[in-house]
Amino acid sequence: MKGRQGFWARLRRPIRALAPMEDVTDTVFRRVVASTFPPDVYFTEFVSCDGLCSAGHDAVAHRLDYTEEERPIVAQIWGTSPERFYRAAGMIRALGFDGIDINMGCPVKKIVRNGACAALIDDPPLAAELVDAAREGAAPLPVSVKTRIGFREKKTEEWAAFLLDLQPALLTVHGRTARDMSDVPADWNEVRKVVELRNAMGSRTIILGNGDVVENRQLEEFPSRYGVDGVMVGRGVFHDLFIFRRSDSGDPSPPFADLPSCEKLSLYRRHIALHREAWGNEKNFNVVKKFAKTYVSGFSGAAKLRTELMEACGYEEMLTILASAASEQSAIN
Repeated sequence: MKGRQGFWARLRRPIRALAPMEDVTDTVFRRVVASTFPPDVYFTEFVSCDGLCSAGHDAVAHRLDYTEEERPIVAQIWGTSPERFYRAAGMIRALGFDGIDINMGCPVKKIVRNGACAALIDDPPLAAELVDAAREGAAPLPVSVKTRIGFREKKTEEWAAFLLDLQPALLTVHGRTARDMSDVPADWNEVRKVVELRNAMGSRTIILGNGDVVENRQLEEFPSRYGVDGVMVGRGVFHDLFIFRRSDSGDPSPPFADLPSCEKLSLYRRHIALHREAWGNEKNFNVVKKFAKTYVSGFSGAAKLRTELMEACGYEEMLTILASAASEQSAIN
């Protein structure tokens, strides 16, 4: 098992991971996070194995762009074809990634309707085939799994025992069923059950907990409270861009919300400029607007400024608006 853990075995505990998120965790956002308070490991956006292994390869391959400052970097893949998992894993290994993660948790209806992601919770034989195919194609890279505690209803221990028998390097457990979507609180007591099961089985699989982690203190408290080896942060990074700061580093940095408004706006400008540099016309620039509330909040005039940014028609207009606002806020601060 040790050989299958790869870089995961070398990370300090508790592990702090930035979750894979659609149209969020591309190379640009990962670099922004890396320049502030970096997590211990980064995940890509979800990457379709079908897309990578088809004529549409170029339309999805950009999700695998990364830089050295984003290491260790794990590519998350999804699909239903073992043969395409094998081929995609080989491509990812050749690109120099540190690991591969299999999405068995996304609850989006159009995806699970085709038997992928969270639907695999109710299809263990196929789930096992996909893990084996990815492991064979990726060797010697470690293969991990991110999942939920059930599809329509909780089946935490049954499903977790099955996955632990497959000996993934790491198992990330989101404390909701697929049916729950994000409409109910994440149940971390169910996450604890997976840890207890892992320990009883004598498994060496590393376990991360995920769900409703929105404050830095939770990264400090949850590992000891629930027994996990670390915590994965998803939407919480929107609440606090500095959520990965460590108290043991001696850095007294405050939450991002407490930063002077002019500094927030300057970092947003850097984010947008980096997005333009990385993608140009390859991606819809409107993607950067979803970050507006993260950067533009907590000061007088923030709501009005967000409205102006939402109405902007291009990178240059957004950058000009932010430059003017940052200058005004600097005079106030």
